[in-house]
Amino acid sequence: MLASNFNTIQNHFLLEETQKLIKLEIIDQNQYEKIKKEIITTKTNSNILVRIGFFLLGNFLISIILSTYTLFLYFGDNFKIYGSYLFILGILGVFISEILRNKKYFSYGLDDSFILSIPLFFGTSIALFTESINLVFITIILTSLISTIRYVHTPSVFISLISFTSYMGYLVIEKKIIPFFLFPILFFILALVIYLLLFKIEQHIKYFIYKNVIFTAKIFSVLLAYASLNYFLVKELSNILVKNKLSNTEEMPLATLFYIATFFIPIFYIFYGLKIRDRIFFCIGLLSLGLSFETIRYYYFLPTEYVLLLTGIILFIIVYFSIQKIKNNTKGITFKEDKSLNPMTFDLIKAILINTHVNASTAIIQKSPIEFGGGDFSGGGSGESF
Repeated sequence: MLASNFNTIQNHFLLEETQKLIKLEIIDQNQYEKIKKEIITTKTNSNILVRIGFFLLGNFLISIILSTYTLFLYFGDNFKIYGSYLFILGILGVFISEILRNKKYFSYGLDDSFILSIPLFFGTSIALFTESINLVFITIILTSLISTIRYVHTPSVFISLISFTSYMGYLVIEKKIIPFFLFPILFFILALVIYLLLFKIEQHIKYFIYKNVIFTAKIFSVLLAYASLNYFLVKELSNILVKNKLSNTEEMPLATLFYIATFFIPIFYIFYGLKIRDRIFFCIGLLSLGLSFETIRYYYFLPTEYVLLLTGIILFIIVYFSIQKIKNNTKGITFKEDKSLNPMTFDLIKAILINTHVNASTAIIQKSPIEFGGGDFSGGGSGESF
């Protein structure tokens, strides 16, 4: 199922890792350019604005195809025929995506639009054919997951996870597969399972080309774990989805658990992120901690000026003493730039250096403190002074 341009995509990510060798002064810029010329890599837009531009261009092309298609093939209110047309357009999206893959386009923008159209067209087609919500969710989840694996496509994994989470919510709310008060706990377990699965996948070097896919999925799972047990989200969703609405002063079932989780999870994220030096956990922990305080403010009023003043004082104290404590650290938690290579790619980068005949050994010429000639020290008498 994996795209046949596995090696070119792998070379694209390895070149990103090889750039760190320049910072480490193992190779220079000329040697890097030599490596870049000799290995085959993908056609990629590193500029996000250019990539968005090509993505919009791809959407424009798809809209032209769709409008032309419906202009000549109009059948009134017969939605099943339109479903068959959308199914054909989904196949066309797969065909064009395969052409772009063979041309070695990767994260270019144009390929993104056609890859994302695949679950859209197939999902809409199934909806018009069957009117089954179950089949629509399953179709979108599977097509997005296949696109993620086949084209190493990061946005598709996000769509797949969103669809899967929404489908689980639909089963709980509409089909009532479990009691509603267990709904948040189910989502927390789901987030935990997703993260552990990603952790296992991340250990294998052959999955290195999916590093951005795994990164996106990890962010989703970490955010889902916090959101599933946040007191504000749980209570407000309960008010929306069930008939018996609770006022701000009334407590819901398991309220103590959700209050504790609302603050414990962000603090755990912060300390765990610092311990394993994981930026995802640390940044999301800080963000979610702020949301936790805002949750309490929503139910227990505190004037805005006091909140801003107290928050500013606390943050200043924490940041100031943290910087003073760790700014000169060379190990563990530090402000110094991390120039280490990804251990999963070390052997592959070494093979690239050997195959491209790049000498990665840096000759360091040390200047002797004992100068000869001029009579400074050992050369006494060879100059005009002794």
